[in-house]
Amino acid sequence: MTFFLQIHRFHKRYTAQLSAILAPHELSNANWSLLHYLKEHGLTTTSQIAKYWDVEKPTVSANVKTLTQHGLIQIKYGEDKREKYLSLTEKGEGLYELITPEIMLLQQRLLSTLTETQQQKFRQALNEMEQLLKEGSS
Repeated sequence: MTFFLQIHRFHKRYTAQLSAILAPHELSNANWSLLHYLKEHGLTTTSQIAKYWDVEKPTVSANVKTLTQHGLIQIKYGEDKREKYLSLTEKGEGLYELITPEIMLLQQRLLSTLTETQQQKFRQALNEMEQLLKEGSS
């Protein structure tokens, strides 16, 4: 099996397990990523998230709409009404705290097969390959 096929299969299986954790809460993986980002970074804009995720703003906006409708995030407008700041609501904070332990358990189980040194080398290798892909697309 090639290295990249193995990465693809791992990603597919990981996202399937993540989806199984999120499904009872009617969340997609992208919804979870947005909740997690807001929890980690606090008040932020869709532009900041789009840049961090390396996606177009409409991708973020679709997730914002879903999570706003579910009462999980709130939008605050800046002085310029086009400027929207996102944050978790109390309900969003509660759901994040409810789901996080199960996701952390999954991730810890997967990482337990690697030593700390192996994890660092793996992260470094992924960062370097990601940088090559970014450079190749510009």
